[in-house]
Amino acid sequence: MAEQGVSVTCEGGLDLVGTTHTLFRTPGVATTLENYESSIHGGYRRINGFAKYGTNTPDTTSSNIEGIHSYAKGVVACQGSNIYYSPNGTTWTQVNKDTYITKTGTVGVSAGSATVTGSGTSFTSQFSVGDDIKINNEIFNVLSITNNTSMTVDGNFVATASSQSIKKNGADATQLASGSAIARVSQSDCKFALYEGESQYGELFIVDGNNQPAYLKIKIVSGTHTYFFKEVGRSAPEKSKFATIFGERLIVAGDADNPQVVSYSTRLKPEDFTGSSAGTIDVGDKVKTIKPFRNKLIVFCETSIFQISGLDSTPTVSGVTKNIGCVSGNTVQEIGGDLIFLAPDGLRTIAGTARIDDIELSSISRKIMPLFRDEVMPFLSSIRFSSMVIREKSQYRLFYFKSGTSNNIQGGVIGTFKISSTGAGVYEWSQTKGIAAKVAHSGTAEDGSEVLFHSDESGYVFKHDSGNSFDGSNIVAQYKTPDLDYGDAGIRKTLYYIKTSIRSEGTNDNLKLQTRYDFESSEVTQPAEIALGALQTPAKFGSGSTFGTTLFGGTLFPQQKTTLTGSGFTNNFRVRSTGTAFPYTVSGFYVDFIPAGRT
Repeated sequence: MAEQGVSVTCEGGLDLVGTTHTLFRTPGVATTLENYESSIHGGYRRINGFAKYGTNTPDTTSSNIEGIHSYAKGVVACQGSNIYYSPNGTTWTQVNKDTYITKTGTVGVSAGSATVTGSGTSFTSQFSVGDDIKINNEIFNVLSITNNTSMTVDGNFVATASSQSIKKNGADATQLASGSAIARVSQSDCKFALYEGESQYGELFIVDGNNQPAYLKIKIVSGTHTYFFKEVGRSAPEKSKFATIFGERLIVAGDADNPQVVSYSTRLKPEDFTGSSAGTIDVGDKVKTIKPFRNKLIVFCETSIFQISGLDSTPTVSGVTKNIGCVSGNTVQEIGGDLIFLAPDGLRTIAGTARIDDIELSSISRKIMPLFRDEVMPFLSSIRFSSMVIREKSQYRLFYFKSGTSNNIQGGVIGTFKISSTGAGVYEWSQTKGIAAKVAHSGTAEDGSEVLFHSDESGYVFKHDSGNSFDGSNIVAQYKTPDLDYGDAGIRKTLYYIKTSIRSEGTNDNLKLQTRYDFESSEVTQPAEIALGALQTPAKFGSGSTFGTTLFGGTLFPQQKTTLTGSGFTNNFRVRSTGTAFPYTVSGFYVDFIPAGRT
């Protein structure tokens, strides 16, 4: 019989639930898609790697990092009993220190009064409205300055005191180095909330469930850093586990003594939980995390989800669902206008509908449910979740770090949001293997670019989605097609050749192709794995490429033609790469075969 050919486009992502016959009709999906990502530009792309952020761990040891957040042109990391900041990952500065600096003269205050009376003080030259000051261990902000010996603050003092020193928050590097440490005992799974306000980089709040909420601000002027640190008082819950910014307030929840209570600060005063516009809300279920969503505050709980609104008047609490909870707050991210979270039945989204104030829930991970059923849900007690979004790739990444498991087999999933041919939004899934992301963070730098970080148990911070290796180790990537019947599973086919459309982002010669017939039957001769050959990046004239080293005149997705051997009623293909070469994208393939008889 004459040769025939079939073209397949790589699309649909990982499908672990399709039956044999449904997969015949969707040949572009994958039954294995490990360390690939479904590209928004089409096809399956081998993922980038990760590399150390600088050369040192924050505290120079290998103790676990319990939280990471980009801030002030650098990174803040919580490790051991301390909080550190670095602009480059090599020089780390401990910032959880007393940054209040004593100023000229002494002062007196009276209980129930907001007036500060000085003696030998220089209020007009040493202070400004809004400054953070400490007198007799009471902390306030300067509200007004009358003259060198009289000022008012934004609250009434609790105790009467005289001949007290007056201190202003803000220490330079030398003053910080000599400041006394404010220990953060048993830090664990730290969360961050950035209140942008009017300061240079905003004010960063840090909670961990064991310590008073921490406040950190950094100013940089002509390369000189000034540090502001304190633990938040003014009736802030002492052991909050979760924090966010909503309605121009700091919102915290998850205090061990009141795990069902959400507390909110005074509007425009994130450090003050005593004002008339501050308060608490009991939602009646253990809070897992809190996230703003449009004009609502979504409260994810153990067995339910609520939404809160109206903090500026009368707070309103209404149920989103009372029979679906959140497995871990670390799984919640916003992407594509929705909130993604891990529920007991897989990943779901909270989405706003066209109707005002209406919210709907959708399941988005049906195609990879066996993965959660077998690899995640049975091991929840030993798993630490982390997640991030990569907005330029429309991507959600979830990692499930298992204690006691080696880094090279730590798992995760990648979901890329796409618009299907019918116009519906869909997620295409793949898996990661070898990224031990115990904590993760995605944010935005000052120039608007994305910054991505994660950390394992080595004590280092890593730049995520960066480079061509897993911090020097090989990236092992596998893509396996479903079994293909080419339209008729009853006819034996002898495969002649395959043209694989692969675009490499640089020289890459470590791709292998494997063909398996008849559902990998042991009764059929199975060919050996073969090399696909060296890949090069197509170049354009005038791009600075050099003749003899770059492929000129190449197509965007050049086809690698490879001779095949063997025959069967069905077959699958596996593309595999191991190494530290450049990423590449498999966009599709064409298979040429000769049909035989029905046997």
